[in-house]
Amino acid sequence: MRAAALAVAVVAAFVGVMYLRFASDSVPGPPPGAVAGGPQCIVFRTASDGDVNGPPRTCAPTTGLPTPEPYPSPAENKLSTPKPEPSPPAILNGMKVMPLEVGAPADLPSDVALILETGCWGCEGGPRGLVRTYLRPDGSIAYDSLLDAAALGLHTDKFTAPDGSIREYQPFITGYATTPDASLIVASICTRATCAPQGLSDWSAESQTALVRSSNGGVTWTEIQRLEVGATIFGLLPTGEILLITYDSRDSTLPRVYPGLSELQLAPGVGYWGVKVLANGELILRNDSSIPVLRDGRPFVSGLTAAEPGSINDLLIDPNRMHGLASVNSFSPGSPGNYYLLPFDSAGAIGRGPFASAGENVVWRTDNYLRLGPDLTGEGLILANATLPITQLAQTPQAFISGFVPVVLDLKQGTIQPIRPFFDGALPSSRNLIAAVQRGPFARVVNTDATCVNVRAEPLSSAGILDCAAEGVLLRNTGEAGGPAGEWLKVVTPNGAEGWANAQYLQR
Repeated sequence: MRAAALAVAVVAAFVGVMYLRFASDSVPGPPPGAVAGGPQCIVFRTASDGDVNGPPRTCAPTTGLPTPEPYPSPAENKLSTPKPEPSPPAILNGMKVMPLEVGAPADLPSDVALILETGCWGCEGGPRGLVRTYLRPDGSIAYDSLLDAAALGLHTDKFTAPDGSIREYQPFITGYATTPDASLIVASICTRATCAPQGLSDWSAESQTALVRSSNGGVTWTEIQRLEVGATIFGLLPTGEILLITYDSRDSTLPRVYPGLSELQLAPGVGYWGVKVLANGELILRNDSSIPVLRDGRPFVSGLTAAEPGSINDLLIDPNRMHGLASVNSFSPGSPGNYYLLPFDSAGAIGRGPFASAGENVVWRTDNYLRLGPDLTGEGLILANATLPITQLAQTPQAFISGFVPVVLDLKQGTIQPIRPFFDGALPSSRNLIAAVQRGPFARVVNTDATCVNVRAEPLSSAGILDCAAEGVLLRNTGEAGGPAGEWLKVVTPNGAEGWANAQYLQR
């Protein structure tokens, strides 16, 4: 179980448009290379046997999550004999432990759009794609494809395997990173051979990786470079520089900084997995015991240094004020295991800080594995993914591939609330792993004939153009109207430009 939890912790984890002015305030579409995308499976077919349209021969490995359960029969719904509870880890000495229990489903907030990693645990090692889900003005649920390797024009590639067979590989996402608000997203896509999707044992000298970027929340994408090596993006610096791993040989991986591909200098024993990027550009990584450390090996949270090796699963960090929340596991032979949420302050003391919403020296316990997402600042709520028994999910015609679903954590109430559209099967069953969050209220760009709408400095058709938002982009609606008839709406684009857009091109 500990190895599985650690593997999940490792899982962890794009844009030119034309600026032309027309009387209608709608302009031609983005240039070549800036196109929309959606999910794509990772498979290969052996082409040398003449059956290029046959079934896939294999998929990449699982991520370490438990094998998804099918819907159980009534007999399987019976409670099993309770197993002994593991003892709380020593790091919790002096702490009051509060239960964190599954509560009633929560509605998807109307002013939040979730960027989700899709795919199926057990079908491939990496994500199939990125999607965006949010509530439309009429209350219906949008589930928009954002990143799809094939839709980007990255086509199936053939190469000769060591055994002489010719294989076809579909391009697949090897890694991605986003800013907290998803205004900027970068991704690495394998475009030739294997790019080491199964680890170094699967390294191929023929591998090639495309780096792509979106600066409008994933709606349009631009390829920024093709690397003649297998690579995986794992982080994004405030400067826009990209952190990635290159697979340079069968026994070599190097963390690098793009552009330039200079090697990222890390202290001995510090790994690049589970990276968190702070607002000042500092990185929080893990050492060999999974303890969060800085690049030079110094502990980031002094209170977590006493944790059992490998027990820290995940971190939620306020990138500006340096406080946060840690997820720590505890397992004993013959027990199902527990997970604990530990708040910590900017001085590194656990049981304290703004996330200590139930009082100082209080931690929470659950037997549901949690992967922490962003907190909804001001609401006292935290987005996450949690393992829920399939029997707790709504019975729908659509079979769930996993009970690992998006949830809302309310630490004041001590509840884990599954987000309703994922709970009741209204959205496709997939990983649906929360990658980032966009905050509204929203005005979605529409009616541009697949082009973009100008965002102007003033509510006038003659005012200067600050940005041009592509069809489908979610602009933040400030609620301020302008113009003689209120035909202009003040908005903020994903990249931070604040200006005025003609309301006839906005859905709100």
